[in-house]
Amino acid sequence: MKKLFGLLGLALTAGALMIGPVLAHEGREVGDYEINFGWRNEPAFAGQLNGPEVYIGLHHGDEVSDPQAVLEALEITLQAEITFGPETVTVPLEPAYPYYADGSLNLVADIIPTLPGDYVFRIFGTIGDAEVDETFDSADGEFSSVEPTSDILFPAAGAADLDALLARIAELEARLSALEAASGS
Repeated sequence: MKKLFGLLGLALTAGALMIGPVLAHEGREVGDYEINFGWRNEPAFAGQLNGPEVYIGLHHGDEVSDPQAVLEALEITLQAEITFGPETVTVPLEPAYPYYADGSLNLVADIIPTLPGDYVFRIFGTIGDAEVDETFDSADGEFSSVEPTSDILFPAAGAADLDALLARIAELEARLSALEAASGS
């Protein structure tokens, strides 16, 4: 029996670790809406295609028979102002998937974060008549900061011996020249 409980505990822990990154979004209430924000891919890595991701749902969606229809009727004009150090860029958020089973809308933008570190996102615009102006900072720990790609690179950058490769190329060029000379005589 102890073994069964031990295996069950291990399975639950492993499941929680696998689900954790998927849930790495920060939630806020804005008027009648719930906004959940994070990176499209968590954890985020420098040099990899990623971008901000926003889920919009109804704050009291369980009280509405068709939350998707309510969201479809709204004009949503959200943008993301992304700041890293002294640099800032603004990108429009566009629908990624029509709607999820719970009726929430998914908006995204594409960027490639080029440097590891903390990024700040200001989501602003409107959801229907509701003004949105919310700031999300990866330093707060609700979603990941950008990690260096050295954490996931394989083989490690610089692992190839450049001198050995150049020597092998020179050897092959010499053999090629010898073969060409032999075939020409």
